Amino acid sequence: MRDHLSRLTMAAAVAAAGTVIALTVPPAQAQAPAASGSAPAPAFVHKTPWGEPDLQGIWTDQADTPLERPAKYADQEFFTDAQRQQLNRERSALLRQDKRGQRGTEADVAQAYSSVFLSVKSIGARTSKVIDPPDGRIPPLTAEAQRIAAADWQRR
Repeated sequence: MRDHLSRLTMAAAVAAAGTVIALTVPPAQAQAPAASGSAPAPAFVHKTPWGEPDLQGIWTDQADTPLERPAKYADQEFFTDAQRQQLNRERSALLRQDKRGQRGTEADVAQAYSSVFLSVKSIGARTSKVIDPPDGRIPPLTAEAQRIAAADWQRR
């Protein structure tokens, strides 16, 4: 009985804390990319009391954006609408392919369970999450960083 009461008390405390946190989150401001291919400068940037950008709010992952920019889009920061539609069509066609093989086999049954976790997110407007350097690619390690990584690899 005491264990049940403590669980109920904990659940009520978590629910109350969630309500308080939800009330203190400022509204997020979304911005669409400019048609010229470069993102507009924000009119106002919320700052923390210590002067850094305030990242509070709700962050979603509704669109899929690659970490590094594919070489095909080397100098292009944003996809055009036509490119996004084409990429979305190609990706959804790949996921609709039935790769299970003959019905009743082990591969068929195993793939049936995996299909629950496959979903298609639409392509985001950006061609990469990396925005600096401007080519959208993670730069290679410096000689010093390579030396440190090699030493760490040897140590492990």
